[in-house]
Amino acid sequence: MLYIMRHGKTEWNELHKLQGRTDIPLNEDGKLDVGGAVGFDGFINVIKDIGLKEPYVGMVPLVSGEIGDDFANYFVKSEGQDAAVAVGVLVDKNGVKSAGGYIIKPMPDATNEDISNIEQNIFKAGAISKMLDEKLSLEEIAKKITGDEDIKLIEDDINPKYQCDCNKKRFERGLISLGKEELKKLIETQDKIETTCQFCNKKYEFTKQELEELLK
Repeated sequence: MLYIMRHGKTEWNELHKLQGRTDIPLNEDGKLDVGGAVGFDGFINVIKDIGLKEPYVGMVPLVSGEIGDDFANYFVKSEGQDAAVAVGVLVDKNGVKSAGGYIIKPMPDATNEDISNIEQNIFKAGAISKMLDEKLSLEEIAKKITGDEDIKLIEDDINPKYQCDCNKKRFERGLISLGKEELKKLIETQDKIETTCQFCNKKYEFTKQELEELLK
């Protein structure tokens, strides 16, 4: 089962009435035909909070409907940086056998030779789903892709988690930036307003009295 958010439409999409959730058929290689479901008549949108006043928003057209191809194209076209992106899912009659992916970006001091070596290693390593199906560890996969036997995985002492730093004060500043005239209109027409963080979807409610305080 795959959840999809997309723009545009495809013949496959219309036939199966895709509305965000669907069973996707397999292609001739036994993999999910994601490209057939997503199509390429649309865009990929990325919103990032990088600590500036406004979030960074990048949008580029889809090139194949395949997640790895489209994200690699996004990095080049929107962020101006080459990247190797691989994602894969292997399924059988019982469901998903293995799934995973990786993103590799060159560091500023990477040479053309370094990048060429990585490209060759990726080609030799084959599909990420196949490596996972072969029960290779993350360290073994990383070594196979990079060709570096001395890599260090940061996994034991770091517990990544999603955490949004939004708060009501930020939204107060956003409302103030609308200007007094717009705030007065809100006060006159609304008993309260609700704002939503576009990153974590947390909602903040402002009463008429709170809006009036922002005018002072």
